[in-house]
Amino acid sequence: MIDNLTSTPLLSPRERGETKKSPCLRGDDRGVKLAPPKRPEKRNMTGSRRIFGCFIFLLICTPLLYGGTNGGMAGAFGRMGAGARAKALGDAYTGYADGPWAIYYNPGALPFLENREFSSAISVLALDRSLQFLSFATPLHPKTKKVRADAGFGIGWLHAGVGDIDSRGFDGEPLDMMSQSSNLFFFSFANRFHPKVGVGITAKVAYETFGKIGEGGTSINGSGFGLDFGVHARPIDNLFVGAQVKDAALKTTWNTTSYWEQGTTKSDKWPLQYRFGAAYRPLPYLLGLVDVEGSSEKDWRLHLGAEGMWKLTDRQTFALRTGLSHEDIAFGFGFYFAFWRVTSKVDFAYVIESVVPEDTQVLSWSVEFQ
Repeated sequence: MIDNLTSTPLLSPRERGETKKSPCLRGDDRGVKLAPPKRPEKRNMTGSRRIFGCFIFLLICTPLLYGGTNGGMAGAFGRMGAGARAKALGDAYTGYADGPWAIYYNPGALPFLENREFSSAISVLALDRSLQFLSFATPLHPKTKKVRADAGFGIGWLHAGVGDIDSRGFDGEPLDMMSQSSNLFFFSFANRFHPKVGVGITAKVAYETFGKIGEGGTSINGSGFGLDFGVHARPIDNLFVGAQVKDAALKTTWNTTSYWEQGTTKSDKWPLQYRFGAAYRPLPYLLGLVDVEGSSEKDWRLHLGAEGMWKLTDRQTFALRTGLSHEDIAFGFGFYFAFWRVTSKVDFAYVIESVVPEDTQVLSWSVEFQ
């Protein structure tokens, strides 16, 4: 596949600037000056295919070099993805990262926002677990020294939890049912330092709690702080690339000294993650995406996605999606409709899980204010 993408295309005589000579009439005899053929568009398309092809080759081959796992590490709920569109596309969203979802996938894309947008998502997971995500993002255009800057700001909240957990004492006696809740708060800012490049940062606050396991039925709480860094670029038309460093210096610290006589302080470090991605739109209605995810634990994962969109009317759009997230296959669809100065977006994803006993379903709703 890579050889086809990088090979030089065959050009017709007309594209090479050659003209077929006629024994009866020449171009000069008709008084018409033959203009040289236009080739810039052909070169641009060939260049974009070469760049995208090489990028895909590197991304696909990189995971084959290392092997590890994030299993058993802290912060698993923060690595489960967010939003039905991204989940249906195999979580291959680092390069594209549109809308408020950039808060989670790549803050560097926030300066490319055109309008304010609010997004929400709910995921139904196996083993009675749930995952919710709320976010809001807006473009910022402050003027400095009579020069307009392009920036973006966003906030978000990711929550995961499970209830009705059967608990037992040290002697095996049944205790009250308990619950567990994990929260991650996002505060993102990004600036476009070049018309085609944006750089962003996200401050993250983690807060987790286990209910009714301390003395007197009190809850045990843990908290932490970390950072995400992202770069988003659009080097040529219809090509999107990005990179993200995730959960830098983030760890959850638990202090149980005030709950039990033998309490202690313990910190659970989150693995450092890094993602590289690209997305290419060869046609206005077709989008292809690829991501590679790595971590400090050498857990490498490949993410692939494809989307086709159909414009039903001037104000309605329908989309079909499919993706591969490591070993999990995903499908989904989206329906967008505009009214007044608002665009409403409804997305759904179904993920066939390869490990847990039940599949995942994700429903998202976004509102873009024009």
